[in-house]
Amino acid sequence: MTRSLCLQFVCWMIVSVCAADEIPKSGVAVSPAEIAADEGAVREAVGRSLPFLEKAGVAWMEERSCMSCHHVPFLLWTHHAAQVKGFNVDPQKLTDWEAWSIKESLEQRNLYRLQNYELGKVDAATLPTTVREKLKPLIETPFKSLDEFHKELTALVTEEELKLYEPAIIKTAERAINAPDRTGGGLDVLGQLLLGGYGSTSELQKPEFRDGVISLMEHLQQPDGFWVPGNQLLTMRQWSQPVANQSTTMWAAIALAEYKASGQVNHVAVEKSVAWQRAQPPAEDNYEWLATRLLFEKHFGSAKDVETFRHALIASRNPDGGWGWQKGVTSDAFTTGLAVYVLAKACAGDADAEIQSACRFLLTSQQPDGSWHTPSKNISDTTDPERLKARDEIYHYWGTAWATLGLLESIPTPSG
Repeated sequence: MTRSLCLQFVCWMIVSVCAADEIPKSGVAVSPAEIAADEGAVREAVGRSLPFLEKAGVAWMEERSCMSCHHVPFLLWTHHAAQVKGFNVDPQKLTDWEAWSIKESLEQRNLYRLQNYELGKVDAATLPTTVREKLKPLIETPFKSLDEFHKELTALVTEEELKLYEPAIIKTAERAINAPDRTGGGLDVLGQLLLGGYGSTSELQKPEFRDGVISLMEHLQQPDGFWVPGNQLLTMRQWSQPVANQSTTMWAAIALAEYKASGQVNHVAVEKSVAWQRAQPPAEDNYEWLATRLLFEKHFGSAKDVETFRHALIASRNPDGGWGWQKGVTSDAFTTGLAVYVLAKACAGDADAEIQSACRFLLTSQQPDGSWHTPSKNISDTTDPERLKARDEIYHYWGTAWATLGLLESIPTPSG
């Protein structure tokens, strides 16, 4: 049985309009005739979403000059996936986006950077004001090695000051192990770059960049086998640090597993992460965790494990066919797109009806500009209106990206 969006029975089905708090009133209504087009309806929806992802993703690069918040990896991932599914994606644009991403990632592998905020945390008795004043030329200057930092430092302070205060200065300047500007954009970003370029001729797949990403991810692994998430995954969700650690660890292991056969990945690193994950308590009430665990089991578990988590994910659906991030939360494009992507990847023909139902939810909730609305208030850990407003932009993009990836995974790859 094909994984395409709809079976023939959809031709006579009437798509109901969900409640206003589940599907925004501005959503594009899809007629039965459009849904009857099966794969064509999905391709039309994706054809509308790609320009939004391009416009907002490029704007993020130009205005923020930042790979953080996953905009750029999602931009690349969705367009590579669309290209594989037969969409006409401008190869020059992809090349340009990849070149920008590679340059940005390589520049963000700094071990030391003095910042005003961090410098202000140093006790005055430890680091005198006179020394702080001398350090001002180093503020926000990145250094990729201790030797580089030491050389600049010795030119600014006296030999006696260096002897007394260098340890405190180095400790203050050292970037946190999971800081985005130390980890090439962040561990979660690195994993998405691997996943987004896998199986393609992308510049991201060239050994000089790809192998460096893999090596960096392995270096960032904790001794126990897990990975620590970046701030986006941790502080912008209603979940605990342990659950965030699990999510990041599973995605990192999934990304690295794709490359194990190439010999570029340390098998021990992947095996340690799997062993660590199996020892953690489940978080099945978190449906984002649940979907990720299903894909994790497809890579590392048994057929029984896959079936267990497939059943649990399907049982967690809302009546409208979509998913919210946890029980009692209205369906959103972010979680629904992720669930469709995982079910299509992990379950082949064993979840066609559920995939079709979820895709219908996505088709009927797409916005006029081709995007999908994902209210951050449903997922975010804050209730502050200003912070929610800022996060709405991020979840809007993430939701559109996952909806697009899910729809793309639901249709067959053109032969030849």
